Amino acid sequence: PQLSWQYSAGIFKNFKDNTYETSIEVYYKTMENQIEYREGYTPSIKDPEEEFVFGDGWSYGAEFFFNKTKGRFTGWIGYTLAWSWRKFPDLNKGNKYPAKFDRRHDLSVVGLYEINSKWKLSTVFVYASGNAASLPEKFYLIEGVLTQQYSNINQYRLPSYHRLDISATYTPVPKKQRKGSSSWNFSIYNAYSRRNPYFFYFDQTGSAFDG
Repeated sequence: PQLSWQYSAGIFKNFKDNTYETSIEVYYKTMENQIEYREGYTPSIKDPEEEFVFGDGWSYGAEFFFNKTKGRFTGWIGYTLAWSWRKFPDLNKGNKYPAKFDRRHDLSVVGLYEINSKWKLSTVFVYASGNAASLPEKFYLIEGVLTQQYSNINQYRLPSYHRLDISATYTPVPKKQRKGSSSWNFSIYNAYSRRNPYFFYFDQTGSAFDG
């Protein structure tokens, strides 16, 4: 069975009659008996459990949080600085490598403003370091079949992810005879049209014998 232990310590402090909430927390986590597929694995009719390899992992980092809870303008900022590693005897020549979702920086900023009893504005900005990825570095032919030679595990980074969302919420004043309430929400997702790649595909064209 997989087993993990997490150790954490933090400082939590509120200010001005709980108008502002702040915290700083650090953590360290160990993970045993982690599961991955062996290098070069491709799906087949064989039992996939026969392709498993086992190793360990660990992660550590710090989390910072600031929250304003009262007033017409409220919101919060959260930031995490983190590392996450894996080490498998049968992978990456036994050397440690970053986990797929190892993200050095992770930032979230949320703001809400109450214009009046009917209208509220909100905005969300998120930023995160790109996922770790293994990419092909060389292409060669084996008996006429194009074969890829990949980098070390998760040696590369995808571009950083970030976007801005904006929304406005309209809540009409309910009539006395009505039960409950309703509201209209108008939103713009990814306001500046940031292209955040999640996968890379390689366009392989031409012939090895050209030129």
